[in-house]
Amino acid sequence: MRCTLWLTMSSESFGEQILYQQLCTMAIRSPMVLVGLFLLCCMLSNVQSAPIKITRETIKECRRGQWAGIPADCCPPKIIDGPIIDFTPPKLDPSKPLRVRKALQCLSGKELRTYTKKLQKGYRLMRALPDTDPRSYARQYGIHCAYATGSFIQDGSNNLTIDIHIGWYFHPWHRAYVYFHEKILQTLLNDTEFSLHYWNYDNTNSLGKHEARKHRHDGGCYKSGLYFPPMYNDPTKATFQWNRSERAFEPKRPVDLAFDGTHYNITLGPPPFPNNLTLAQIIWRNNELMHRTFLTWGNSTIAFMGKEYREGDPQALGIANGAGMQEKYSHTSMHCYIGGKMFEPKSAPEDPIFFPFHANLERLWDIWLSLGDDHRNPTSSDWLDGEFLLWDENAVMNRFRVRDFLSAEALGYTYQKANVDSWVNFDTSSPYPEY
Repeated sequence: MRCTLWLTMSSESFGEQILYQQLCTMAIRSPMVLVGLFLLCCMLSNVQSAPIKITRETIKECRRGQWAGIPADCCPPKIIDGPIIDFTPPKLDPSKPLRVRKALQCLSGKELRTYTKKLQKGYRLMRALPDTDPRSYARQYGIHCAYATGSFIQDGSNNLTIDIHIGWYFHPWHRAYVYFHEKILQTLLNDTEFSLHYWNYDNTNSLGKHEARKHRHDGGCYKSGLYFPPMYNDPTKATFQWNRSERAFEPKRPVDLAFDGTHYNITLGPPPFPNNLTLAQIIWRNNELMHRTFLTWGNSTIAFMGKEYREGDPQALGIANGAGMQEKYSHTSMHCYIGGKMFEPKSAPEDPIFFPFHANLERLWDIWLSLGDDHRNPTSSDWLDGEFLLWDENAVMNRFRVRDFLSAEALGYTYQKANVDSWVNFDTSSPYPEY
């Protein structure tokens, strides 16, 4: 009998999983314990599990949520006007190339000027929409708030609150959220080819001219993405958010990913980031953190994707209680580093930098899948059939499932290739730079 069987049969707590492991060890030595485990197996196999689902009733029963004890009043209108339609992926023309989300730091010249102008116009138009329009910027960040603060409760329950963070729905839900946000911008701009380019903050090294020349035909980006994108720092534009930490306004300050998300403490505010590190030291810290979270600590499905979360399970409270490796470390580090609105899940999308940042997170999800045979998405129908609601570019509520958002290519876009060698091939035994 394989002891791993006991860990996959129900959504027990981590402590209970350890108990089952101990019982398995005892079963090897005692036939009576083995019989007891067999009976337990039969009992657990009859427990019905089901995916989390957001329905019209869920929206209707939305209530005041909270994050870390801070109240959050962000429910959408409780009555959904019009139908709820099932999401269908776009019909793609195989003769046409996919849209490409590019690395922001590699935009230059006319392409950079054109993209910046369109991006800022799109957010100006989105901010100008009335709050009654579900495509408005206020409603866009409001729906994320509702999904992030326990404002929704599981249908038929009085107190089982829902959060799409700290668990295995984190990556697919946010891919869908950025996708619909991008589609709304396309509609407002009347440009179906517009893409939300990504902030490639994980790339710490720019290749020299000789090395870059080797890649000149692959269309990739090989410049460092360590610095805050300037197009989001113009105070006269709609892409600006004044409520950020001072770090975001220092153009020559590199991002620091090496913050332990398990130490995240709302009562103390954003954690202090060291001010006396050299560029070489920050590069070492970032590369080491990315390598460990993707290739050492995150080397299994649950470790990277996060805790299993099903109907009947309580909301996980605290990032240490179920977040996958990317969510727990580099994701949380970046939210803390930018600070301000981005520091709290209930307000993070009020800062437009949220979207290129999360576009990179979903790109890195795809990178993780490519880095090893053990790097696989969950296969349980409780994950694949998780069901959520978001408004589309036509202000129509879409019902989508996790399985709809597993592939960027199926959604009509891809990512510009970018350098990941700096952290994928990082030698964790290399000495920490003295300066």
